[in-house]
Amino acid sequence: MTEHFAYWSALPPHRYMTRTQLSSLDQPREPGGPVRATVEGRDDAGRRAVFDLYLISESRATRAGATQLAAAAARGTAGTRVCEQCGARPDLPCTPVGDWLLCRTCAHIDMLHARQRQAAEARTRAAACAADLLADDRLAVLHVDYTERGTAPAGTHRTPSAAHLTALDSDGHVLLDLQMRLIPPRAKGTIPERAVDPATAGDEIRRALEGRMMLVWAADSLRDLSRSKALDDGWPFPTGYGRRHELCHLVADWRGDLDPKTGQPRPAMAPGRADRMLHLLQQTAGAVDPHLSQNPRRQD
Repeated sequence: MTEHFAYWSALPPHRYMTRTQLSSLDQPREPGGPVRATVEGRDDAGRRAVFDLYLISESRATRAGATQLAAAAARGTAGTRVCEQCGARPDLPCTPVGDWLLCRTCAHIDMLHARQRQAAEARTRAAACAADLLADDRLAVLHVDYTERGTAPAGTHRTPSAAHLTALDSDGHVLLDLQMRLIPPRAKGTIPERAVDPATAGDEIRRALEGRMMLVWAADSLRDLSRSKALDDGWPFPTGYGRRHELCHLVADWRGDLDPKTGQPRPAMAPGRADRMLHLLQQTAGAVDPHLSQNPRRQD
């Protein structure tokens, strides 16, 4: 049974190559065994394709001798094998990147620099968006903490027994602080003593958030509330265009923390409380980085 990889970067290093890669080596080789794995990628035309992979350890030298290899190199048919950035001489031909021919490492570094420039632009946009949210007197920063009940014997996620909802305005004043029961009183699971019934909670939520613009950490913050039948009588949270925003995307853009392997932004870690969400929003809006303020760089 062959292995299958969803993308090239998932391949273990120095283990597999395609037939074309083997033949493109400075000292060309050919498969010496069957297809051992496949990988998904894009062909020269940019179309999705699946490529056969062979074990490098099973490959064997082609029939081309030293004289033929030297002649091919003289004709320039062997491809450029000197990185124009660092001078490396890789086995495989260098990669065209703009006007340069680069080894895989330099090409990866070039990609990371490009992603960093994009991240800097995203950081500016995130800061402006966060500042707009803070300037809006309708802002309500909402955090929901669930009392979980684990999973059912079949492995499905049980509806939490209760939800603790906390909402703050842009100045940090408490708009809402309540525990709401999400399951019937006699259902299996621990229900906090302070948890009120859904009808009472729904009325209090409406009063606290009426006319507000709600900021949650992520779209799934209210998932278990929407799955529960506790609020079937009426959804008390603000809805409609521009009435709900997600902090996780703003913070991820503001942090600009890129995975060095893929160049993609790492997801931001959830603050875990409403006051910390507000603090994070303030940081994103342009508050002075405390690390930089305490450790100023020397300007020569």
